[in-house]
Amino acid sequence: MVVNVFISAVTTDTLSRKDAVAWVNNLLKSHFTKVEEMANGAAYCQLTHLLFSNSINLRKVKFNPRSEPDILTNWKVLTTSWKDLGIDKPVDVEKMKKGKFQDNMEFLQWFYKFFKANLNVEPEDYDAVGSRFGEDLPALKGASGPRPAVASVRPVVAQTMKTKTTMQPVAPVPATKAAVAPTVRNGARPAPATSAGNRRSETSPNEELLKQEIEKQKTLAAEWETMAKDMESEREFYYNMLQRVEALVHEADELKATTIEVETLKKVLYDGNEETVENGDDNSQLNEALNANIDDTDTF
Repeated sequence: MVVNVFISAVTTDTLSRKDAVAWVNNLLKSHFTKVEEMANGAAYCQLTHLLFSNSINLRKVKFNPRSEPDILTNWKVLTTSWKDLGIDKPVDVEKMKKGKFQDNMEFLQWFYKFFKANLNVEPEDYDAVGSRFGEDLPALKGASGPRPAVASVRPVVAQTMKTKTTMQPVAPVPATKAAVAPTVRNGARPAPATSAGNRRSETSPNEELLKQEIEKQKTLAAEWETMAKDMESEREFYYNMLQRVEALVHEADELKATTIEVETLKKVLYDGNEETVENGDDNSQLNEALNANIDDTDTF
């Protein structure tokens, strides 16, 4: 009798991703490195075969599927077997086959609990590798795929040897640079005799244009940086001037005065700012304009 289980977010008997992968590898003598590799359903087919003897025909299982139809076949074999066993767990094959961690981890957590609930005897004598006919799970890199047939190479070698033995001698050709033909080995003709080093050392027109454009952009960036510094200095100059004038206005408000002495204002505008003295002629035109405006009236 199959014991159906459920799992939720508050279930406590769950495994971490590393423990879950290690648990599967221990049972199946496999070498999974992450949960997502079980998305093709082959591992669940063999785990069901281990848990319920002869419940699945493992010859129908594609342990290392190479296409989506093979993956769908595995899940069909699994769900058909579960239906016969009375397992009521719904399987969203569309989600599982995408190989996303969250979906596959939740499914593996459920299967771990289901396996523990239905395990009667520890599977110590289960031959995991033999049950899947000696196939690696998953396939090791470099070990999958059909090996090239040696017999198919021998006729080519024999034909090549026969051609060499039946070739007629050819009169020698004067050893000049123009008459020397490139040597052909194993049917592959070498590349034309050009100097790769010389080609690399030569600078193409595109590279020259690119270098010129880079230098141009560097010069432009330096000009913009200088301009930005000048604008920043000018901003600070006028900001400090405005602060001093504002201080005079506040002082007049506190004294309840309605005017500000022109000499006091001139002192703030010209004598009180160190940057004005340093700049000198740079602000001479501004100073003259301010003097002209201020001299028109005695007070503000």
